[in-house]
Amino acid sequence: MELHSNLYYKHPDASIMDQLDSLFTQHEGDENLFLQAAAAINADEGAALAQDLLDQVDSVEFDLGPESVSRLAGYSIAHFVHGSAGDEFIEAILLFLKALLPEIQAQAWGCGDDDPWEFWFKFKGNDLIRKDDEPLNDPDEDEDIKASIYAWWHQDMPEEIKEGFLNDNNEDDE
Repeated sequence: MELHSNLYYKHPDASIMDQLDSLFTQHEGDENLFLQAAAAINADEGAALAQDLLDQVDSVEFDLGPESVSRLAGYSIAHFVHGSAGDEFIEAILLFLKALLPEIQAQAWGCGDDDPWEFWFKFKGNDLIRKDDEPLNDPDEDEDIKASIYAWWHQDMPEEIKEGFLNDNNEDDE
């Protein structure tokens, strides 16, 4: 099974945004480059936090190297493809980012490639909240999912960012 995830992050300092993008894209599987990039972002704790993250993943190249990084509405969006532990890796990455830069806004959405299943991560203060849903099975349940999980996750996001299977169905309306 493959899990696809979109990690969204935003920091008020444009140079830090560039460093974060580089953190994920420039290491090319080299753990030392990942450690150095994290230390450049947070001189006091970056290397130790990065080492903790490296200890939680199987491969720096595949688990911490997104397929793509793009920008939309002030956010960087890192698209990852992982195996069945992808949701755990995304959770670890989010916790790493928050510890590295406490003022960062970071959240993520992901899905499996088999069933219509989604997982959502968002911080409430320093606590990372996870919610799961199974859309496209029952229209009434879908309305509940949109009114609860989708509304919660998108609450602080710009209008241009519309994540989730149930939002894919609305793209034809635009």
